[in-house]
Amino acid sequence: MEQPEVDPAAVDLSEIEFDHEELRVFWDLARFHAKLNAAPTYFGPTTLESVPPPAWAYGESVEESDAFVAQVLADDRGSTTAPGEDYAGEYPATGTLSILCDGSGVPRALVEVSDVTVSGDEVVESFKVVYQP
Repeated sequence: MEQPEVDPAAVDLSEIEFDHEELRVFWDLARFHAKLNAAPTYFGPTTLESVPPPAWAYGESVEESDAFVAQVLADDRGSTTAPGEDYAGEYPATGTLSILCDGSGVPRALVEVSDVTVSGDEVVESFKVVYQP
């Protein structure tokens, strides 16, 4: 059965379901390639092995998100800027992992927060790519 074509402009990024099988498969590969599952098996499963980090897409449209992902993958790093009120005083810690998705919700990179700068009422979150397929 052929999938209907979707107008990218009609997709609301806040409606993308990030908890799907493709995300779990990506996390299994990313964990392995980034050597995040290096603990010996006698310790048992760790939280990192059991629970994938949060997934997110950047931008207000599919096109904006896809362009952002392309730039991040080309540079192996990126940053976002958001109002401080979006964080409610809880800023991400350096080393925090997350999965960057494109505008369609497809996981494209495992990223790690490398720096968080609060300047006035803006928060700049910098990150580096840890793994990309």
